[in-house]
Amino acid sequence: MRRTHGAKHYFHPVAGDLHFSYESFQVPGDAEQTLCVYNVEPGSDTAQALQLLSNWTAPEVASPPAR
Repeated sequence: MRRTHGAKHYFHPVAGDLHFSYESFQVPGDAEQTLCVYNVEPGSDTAQALQLLSNWTAPEVASPPAR
């Protein structure tokens, strides 16, 4: 039997330990595809680490032209 939910742990070299819960779903009409959804607890260390990574890779906002 295949697992359809649970917990996953990853280590990122910058963000450190990341903890996710997940659920997986078969795609209707295609038994060879599976959709996996990963979630984190709001306010958790993982949520903060993901925000750090998001800000780290976000494009810079252009400054308004000087007058």
